[in-house]
Amino acid sequence: MKEDFEDIFHDEEYSELVNRYEEMLKNNTKYFFDVIEFESIIDYYIDSNKANNALNAVKFASQQHPYSLNIQLKKAQVLVDKGHAPQALQVIEQIERIESSNSDVYLLKGSTLNIMGRYSEAERAFDTAIIYSYDDKVDIIYTIAQSFEQIGRYKTALKYLHQAYKMDNKNIMLLYDIGYCYEKLGQINKSIEFYKQYLDKEPFSENGWYNLGILYNKWDKYTNAIEAYEFALAINPEFSVAYFNLANAYSNNEDYHNAILNYKEYLKFDGKSVEILTFIGDCYESLKEFDIALKYYDEALSEDNYFADAFFGKANVMFRLEKYELALPFIEKAVVIDDINAEYYYMLGNISNELNNDQKALNAFKKANDLDPEELDFIFSLSETYVNVNKVDSAIELLTESLKDNSGNALIYFRLAGCYFLVKNEKKALEAFEKGLKINPKAYLEIIVFYPEAVESNSVNKLLNTYCFDK
Repeated sequence: MKEDFEDIFHDEEYSELVNRYEEMLKNNTKYFFDVIEFESIIDYYIDSNKANNALNAVKFASQQHPYSLNIQLKKAQVLVDKGHAPQALQVIEQIERIESSNSDVYLLKGSTLNIMGRYSEAERAFDTAIIYSYDDKVDIIYTIAQSFEQIGRYKTALKYLHQAYKMDNKNIMLLYDIGYCYEKLGQINKSIEFYKQYLDKEPFSENGWYNLGILYNKWDKYTNAIEAYEFALAINPEFSVAYFNLANAYSNNEDYHNAILNYKEYLKFDGKSVEILTFIGDCYESLKEFDIALKYYDEALSEDNYFADAFFGKANVMFRLEKYELALPFIEKAVVIDDINAEYYYMLGNISNELNNDQKALNAFKKANDLDPEELDFIFSLSETYVNVNKVDSAIELLTESLKDNSGNALIYFRLAGCYFLVKNEKKALEAFEKGLKINPKAYLEIIVFYPEAVESNSVNKLLNTYCFDK
């Protein structure tokens, strides 16, 4: 209660000070404010994101206190806030020449240099700030780390966070930030380690459990992710986004019933979301409850008739029911709405294949491959369609190109071997087939995708005897 009273008293005093300053401006008179009062007035405008007012206050303060380094430091801070980092740096360096052992000067210098992209110089300034800091050293190091976090330099931030944690291993916020930085660097294992340390000391942190769930999800450890999200929701049952992520984790874990339950729970907070309705439709589709899936896709489209994923969902259901003519208009609508989604074109290609429209299938698979040239399903389908339309050389070129990034994939070699057999190049066919056998001899039947006659070839059988049947 005493602290609350002091805060109220301070806020009232603060407000009275700003009112007196603004009254001076309004009446075009001059009141005297000491340096500490001007600092408070300038801080008020900085905290209120009123940089122009803050700069104006700096000018008045400089007139009354022309030799105050504190006012000049505030001026530099305001210039930084207004996006004038080079001018701010000039002011800071003038102060530095006079007061060379003030940690606040070097902290602001480091932040300004960071904004200017001069990161090595920023580190040197920050390191000097640490040298000249005393009682609040850990807080200063933490502030420095956050400065680097804000500009995405997480590796540098970690250096300072670890330094601070060595000094104060009871500061759990340091653990939280360390976990966050490792996550941003893609070092999921280390990130999990530090979030778990944080949660050991702060077990009722809903955000800590939520972030841990995200990490486990990224690591494809869906059971662990589910457990983490459920802890977050046990702490805060109204943590709406946790229901969404929990549902996703259940879906990824192929527990579609629980996924549906949690998506519906999320809808209680979010209202009718076309995205969530479509996700529920996906889950029912995975459960082969196609009628209910279509109901949710239609409900999504009643909310937004241009939601491409719902049209894609309906096309997918019709494809699985082998109703290809009904599937076609749905996938064509999806492609019109979102013409940069490779999965849509891939589905269009598959539907066109089933409708024996080779040219349409070829165009669709080419588009899918153009949008995502690393996806092997697209490469295989496109190569098959090239063969169907008697463009075997194009299939060979595509498969050969894909080997640059997939040199350890036996399926590509076996399919390539089949293509070479089709163009009567037995030497290259056998070379490709043998490379595939060396990688994964059990997948040798993949060659018959393009060349069923391979099973009758003496040369092929000789290689099979060498790599498969003699072992």
